[in-house]
Amino acid sequence: MGFKQLIPVAWSMIGLLASCVHESLAPPDLRPDYVSSPCSPDSSYFVRDVLPILQSNCAMNGCHDAQTRAKSVRLDHYRAVMETGEVKPGRPNDSKIYAVCLENNGYKRMPPLPLSVLDSTQKSHLHRWILQGARNNHCSNP
Repeated sequence: MGFKQLIPVAWSMIGLLASCVHESLAPPDLRPDYVSSPCSPDSSYFVRDVLPILQSNCAMNGCHDAQTRAKSVRLDHYRAVMETGEVKPGRPNDSKIYAVCLENNGYKRMPPLPLSVLDSTQKSHLHRWILQGARNNHCSNP
């Protein structure tokens, strides 16, 4: 193959490389793919309200963290919550993640003993977040 015959091949390769799109190499929990908006007192936000609840009550060593994944449930970042927490956007009462937080039975309740059950504010945030579509959202006040 001569030099003149390689030119079209070279241009094709350059075009192919230029059109290549790469996904972020950051782990899903570190990607800034959430929707940000001004804070509303009538809304619950995943990043501000729900994730801290999950991190302090569920996504800890021995439970639903990245290493343990008890019952194959991981609750330490948005994508994992949506993939394993049986969240039904718009339907909190049909969402397992919410149902187990309402459970009072000793072996079914979450978080398990000796941890305290979620308080009414925490349950309200979880309920409202799911009811409002269970989005990966965040808010900030100007």
